[in-house]
Amino acid sequence: MQINLIFYAVLEETISAEPLLLEVKKDSTAEQVIALLSQKYPQAAAILRSTRLAHEDEYVAKQSILTDGEEYCLIPPVSGG
Repeated sequence: MQINLIFYAVLEETISAEPLLLEVKKDSTAEQVIALLSQKYPQAAAILRSTRLAHEDEYVAKQSILTDGEEYCLIPPVSGG
C-alpha cells in the first residue's frame, strides 16, 4: 500500500521538504512506518524516535494501522519559550 507523508520542522530539512509517497506493507502501523523511515534515512533516526504521526489534525497511536492512500504528517517534538 502507499501512504503520503509530509514532514515538518527538522524532518523537513533532513528528509524532504516535499511530500513523500512511501510504499509500505499492508496493515503497517505508525510505529513500523517510523522504523522504516529510520532505516531509510539514518541521518534522521534520532529525531524520528520521538516523532509522532498525525492524520486529519489528530495524533495517531503507535499501534494504529495506517490506511492506504491517506496522508500523514510527521511531527517531531518542538520546544520554545
